[in-house]
Amino acid sequence: MKKAPLIFFLIVLGCQSTPKKEPVNKIDTKEQLQHEIRTMNDSLMSIYSLSQDVLRSYDKEDIIKYKTDRSLVRIELINRNLAYYKAFPEDSMSAYCLADVQQLYDDAGVYQKAIDYGDSIALLYPDFKDLLLVLEKNAAILDLNMENRDTMLIRDAYERLLAYPELPIDLRDTYNERLSNLHIDFIEFLKK
Repeated sequence: MKKAPLIFFLIVLGCQSTPKKEPVNKIDTKEQLQHEIRTMNDSLMSIYSLSQDVLRSYDKEDIIKYKTDRSLVRIELINRNLAYYKAFPEDSMSAYCLADVQQLYDDAGVYQKAIDYGDSIALLYPDFKDLLLVLEKNAAILDLNMENRDTMLIRDAYERLLAYPELPIDLRDTYNERLSNLHIDFIEFLKK
């Protein structure tokens, strides 16, 4: 019986966790971060590339796992893109990282965050080669996806597009026509 308290003491002592060293914050090199972004992007693409036949064969648990995996990979890809942007804001790839974040939030249906990142790109990287696509995405999100259509914000988004110096003439005509028809939603506008 005298061994029982000793065994109990040893068990309790063994169950106590030993303090762990906090990881040292290290700054990854550009190449490491680029590799991590490519790897995570490939993972997301492989998830998205599953055929409809495969997805139809999934039961309820498989669908939940698929959607969870897709969300987790998307979040990690957002984090890696933002890590690159924060570590190397002057690098030309940083604008692409923010554009990727804008797209990922749009895909996830987190529209306000997508718009915010589009605005950040326009502000921080006014010479970004794909700025027209970023501005178009913001206008489309505001016009199509926001639950409460705010015509003033939509107007501002189209006016930003019209102010873009390299806007092709056919798009200029389309956006001017859209501005004159903001009283109807985008789907009705397309049917017109």
